[in-house]
Amino acid sequence: MNPAIPIKAHSRAKREESLCKVPVFRPVAIKLLSLLTKEEPDILDVADLLRSDPGFSAEILAVANSAAFVQINRVNTVNKAIMVLGTDRTRMLVTRTALQGMVRGMQQDATIQNCWIHSRAAAALAVWLAPHYQIHPDRAYTATLIHDIGRLGLLSAHGGCYADLLGRVSGTNEDLMDAEQLLFSVNHCEAGEWLTRTWGLPQEFQETASRHHRFVDGAMRDINDLVACACALAQALGFRAAPLVESEAYETLLERVPGWTGFLTQFSANDLSGLVCRELEIAT
Repeated sequence: MNPAIPIKAHSRAKREESLCKVPVFRPVAIKLLSLLTKEEPDILDVADLLRSDPGFSAEILAVANSAAFVQINRVNTVNKAIMVLGTDRTRMLVTRTALQGMVRGMQQDATIQNCWIHSRAAAALAVWLAPHYQIHPDRAYTATLIHDIGRLGLLSAHGGCYADLLGRVSGTNEDLMDAEQLLFSVNHCEAGEWLTRTWGLPQEFQETASRHHRFVDGAMRDINDLVACACALAQALGFRAAPLVESEAYETLLERVPGWTGFLTQFSANDLSGLVCRELEIAT
């Protein structure tokens, strides 16, 4: 009998046992995301689900009545809010609210905040990159916001041990993932794919959670490439979940963005950092 088989089975069982400790999205969030990723979602079903969760309803109504969506009359029903916002923006808000709830449910420390800031910074950069990739900005934001869910999962499951690893490991993203694999039998990309699949989240989220450290080659209309680029740019600009891990220079990343010819000289690292800080409401 091949002795490697029980060892692999044990590692897989250990990985799944640890990841099962991760707090899941609220069931309403998973149902909403599944509905909203359909080609033609049923707005009435979406509205019914939103009304069943006061937190989501309040978020949707608040944004629909914000200055960004100027309305003659106040939006006072969830149905109307969805019509005002559209399905892409509604999906974005559902994802953000679900992730914020997950982060709030974890013991707060600097490491968790760094991970959450990295995800939000990458999402803000994804919106900025979206026109160059010819991808809808709200779709880009949503897929990128959830890309590092595996890291949050490992933090939730392993607490200070994983936080210590993030603070100590230097080198490349691959070096960090090797260290994760050694200590926890799973790296954060595998954890992200496992969690999003287990929770029943859309296939697109599973792919971006597992492939966000791929090489950025500037493939037009490729959501995985856009998310990888946004993640790498956030690292390059200093918005890092693992502070000692190296990143590719932002100039070389921008040179591979599709349709970027002639724009590179218009944006410095300070310009992009300022854009992110304004989005995150961080003092520069």
